[in-house]
Amino acid sequence: MNVQINQACEKFEELKTRGGSDTNELDQLKMSVKKLKSQIPSKLKIHYDDDSKPHRKPWFDGSINSSSGNYQVDVNKAGNLHSFYNDPNTIGAALPGLLGLPLELDDCLKFFLIFPAMATIKKRIMIYWWIGRHTEEEIVLWKTAEDIVNDILDELTAKGFIEPIYKNCGSVVHSYRIPPCIRSALEIKRDWCTSDYFQHGCLTCWKRCIVNVDAAIIDGRHEIIFKGDTNLKVVYLGRWQNSVTHHIEVPDIKILNALKNMKQLRFLSLRGISLITEFPQFISQLTNLMILDLKACHNLEVVPNWIGLLKNLTHLDISECYLLDHMPKGLGALSNLQVLKGFIIGESKDKKSCTMDDLTKLSKLQKLSISTSMKEFPTDLQLRHLQRLKSLQKLKISWSGCILRDKTDDLPKQAQLFSKRTTLTRSFTEQHDPELPLSLELPSSLQKLELECFPEIDTPSWLRSANLKNLKKLYIRGGLLCKLDEIVATTVEMLQLKYLSDFQMRWMDLRRLFPKLIYLEKVECRGLNSFPCDQNGVWMREYKIGNGIDEKCGGRSY
Repeated sequence: MNVQINQACEKFEELKTRGGSDTNELDQLKMSVKKLKSQIPSKLKIHYDDDSKPHRKPWFDGSINSSSGNYQVDVNKAGNLHSFYNDPNTIGAALPGLLGLPLELDDCLKFFLIFPAMATIKKRIMIYWWIGRHTEEEIVLWKTAEDIVNDILDELTAKGFIEPIYKNCGSVVHSYRIPPCIRSALEIKRDWCTSDYFQHGCLTCWKRCIVNVDAAIIDGRHEIIFKGDTNLKVVYLGRWQNSVTHHIEVPDIKILNALKNMKQLRFLSLRGISLITEFPQFISQLTNLMILDLKACHNLEVVPNWIGLLKNLTHLDISECYLLDHMPKGLGALSNLQVLKGFIIGESKDKKSCTMDDLTKLSKLQKLSISTSMKEFPTDLQLRHLQRLKSLQKLKISWSGCILRDKTDDLPKQAQLFSKRTTLTRSFTEQHDPELPLSLELPSSLQKLELECFPEIDTPSWLRSANLKNLKKLYIRGGLLCKLDEIVATTVEMLQLKYLSDFQMRWMDLRRLFPKLIYLEKVECRGLNSFPCDQNGVWMREYKIGNGIDEKCGGRSY
């Protein structure tokens, strides 16, 4: 660890001296430090910085945008926001529209009031909160919960009551915030009505929902709020802020045991909370739980097999839990699971580890993210199992550590071994599971594919397959990939290429591969400097003129 600490210190001094604007390098350094912190035993930790204060000043990071073009915001020394847009006439004009809102739209707006002024709230949080508060009977049969929430947010946006935040310069909305004048009008309206908010320190309760607004440490002082209402449906103790540096910790996991009596709980978030080394046992008793968010719990070491008892679970996020090395077989029993993030495929031969074969039992799975230490993933057999996930729409694969580990491999010898393994795999498949698909392809239902740290230089065969007839989004971030060729996924509309230092391709060749492309984003791909992108690395096709295409980017047409 001393070596790693010294490397981090040297990297920090280098960045400070160079004074560069490379946020990717800084983010990598932050992640390295966070991993180091996660390895320090809790008894040896010293809590002396602002991060660990129970009541700290608001964090003005990516969660709170203080430089909007629509209004001017001043952040004073006390850490308070003051808006110059709170004009009484503007507020008065907004009130009549707010008073006549349907209940669902009104509740959605009130949810924004829980958070600090100017905070940007991710769409994911809004969707999970909505699912947590509504029963299946309240969800329209021909619509998904995500569709319903999108409709609500679109209507509020059209009325000007919330403001969408677009991802980079694209057309995808990932967050929302409430304009200051609307917030002020809502607070006036709330004063007229019966207030159903209850605040306990940095935790806020509202309509069977608890949200950790700004508590850095969750300890015995919060037990009273956990024991107050056993009918809570949503408990969001984790990090909602966009910044990964926002620190939360639970010194004693037993404090959370007070949640075991909440039999109606449907959504539990412990996202980004430190010092949680194991799944709290009480979670096994929350049989109505639908959403469990444990992303970035860096101290988490094991996912217990009893997770299979949560039969109603539809969303499970255990991504960025770096101390996990395998998944339990119990995951295969979650028959209602629709979203699984952070599934791990390693070198373990343990029969108790969950495999791709076990995942094929999850017939409702729509979104899957996989982290693997296997450079050869997916093998022929794993590809065949993936094809059996007929409902899968979004797939992300991250090859963590494969590039560094295999940098000095003997490539000819490796190719020979791979060929031998492939032959054995095919033979095993034919003998033991004749019902498996014979073709080596990804599921035809895929609409979005993300490849992170891809360890090969050539386009994989499963990406050249004609099976990807519904693929709309292709994101490739980091790795050794040098080119894209012979891709048959002509339906791709959005392409993202990031941190591909050896990637080479001509603009016309890329347009030939992706004739329906409407959005391209490239970041730190020096071999693509000739691409007609703006200063943000974005190209967008806007509209057609006659038989030609007018492409606009950075004020120029191509």
